[in-house]
Amino acid sequence: MLRIIDQGLLSREPGRGAYMPSISQLSDGSLIACQHIGQELASADNDIEVLTTDDDGQTWQNQGSIHGGPPDDGWAYRGPYIYEVPDGRLVLTATRFENTDSALFDAHTEALQRPEMLLYWSEDRGATWSAPQVVPVDLPPEKYTWNGAGQMQQLSATRWMYPLETWKPEGYEGIPDQKAAAVFSADGGKTWGEFTPFADDPTGALLFWDQMNTRLPDGRIYVMLWTHRYGTSEDIANHWVMSADEGRTWSAPVATNLRGQVCCPIALADGRVAAIYNYRHDPQGVRIAVSEDLTNFDVDHGTVLFDAGVEATLGTTEHESFLAEHMLIGFGKPGGIRLADDTLLTWYWCTAGGITHTRWARLAVV
Repeated sequence: MLRIIDQGLLSREPGRGAYMPSISQLSDGSLIACQHIGQELASADNDIEVLTTDDDGQTWQNQGSIHGGPPDDGWAYRGPYIYEVPDGRLVLTATRFENTDSALFDAHTEALQRPEMLLYWSEDRGATWSAPQVVPVDLPPEKYTWNGAGQMQQLSATRWMYPLETWKPEGYEGIPDQKAAAVFSADGGKTWGEFTPFADDPTGALLFWDQMNTRLPDGRIYVMLWTHRYGTSEDIANHWVMSADEGRTWSAPVATNLRGQVCCPIALADGRVAAIYNYRHDPQGVRIAVSEDLTNFDVDHGTVLFDAGVEATLGTTEHESFLAEHMLIGFGKPGGIRLADDTLLTWYWCTAGGITHTRWARLAVV
């Protein structure tokens, strides 16, 4: 079981939204966070900012945009995460989407704006950041888009795994060939290759979205996947896949007892896994539960971190597409890590009182 021992705000500011936060614990025990901000979850003004804390997360200081101000370069920036590398530098992953006259997702054609996966580097503990390094993916761009999904894993000092998911771009008229996959680096992020799918239904009937991963105490990589039936509004059970050889090969997807959409696993010290997930059934919110066998989660003794209430969805869409509806969600993208003291630090974005903002919670394993 898990028990909330502390919780608070990352940021809450009227007049703007804050989305997709993440928090990292550095080698000196300090915490650093990042998130994207903007008028909406996927609006053209999306921008990345970094936050720091001097009091173990009780209050956070906004360091401002990593771009030096709202970017006007034709891109919108989303979904950041910060990591510390062996030489003490920080690296930030994010995806940027090309701003066009179309929406991020075109509900009529199902096309996605063209994204790029990025790395930013900092040599001063996050005070300043380099220009973006684009991470290439060896797929034909006329058929595929690709964007980051889940945490980058530093499997060794040199072998890194950058997870991604695919979709289809504007102009491609076929069914999207959706894959949960990753590219790998053999030189600590300098160059990238070795494209490897984790989960891919060749019939196109099942979509494996928003993969989120953790590394188990024995070194295996455990990935949870939001699993959806293409062309419907039906989420089926979240699935998991596993790699025992640093991402070179993967097990077949296995169904869990969760229907949680975005679902982030957190490896516990004793080999169990906690999963923090979006629950989009009544009553909607953010929940967390523990599994002893990596498949069956104890939802009866789970913990509710956020009750969305009437602000689970922000508005309605005239289009019946599930993805169009998903652009109007009022909470989401939960994540978490196990800290050095074996407590869990979790985070998510949500809407309350009409203000979309970011929160954190610390939990004890009992």
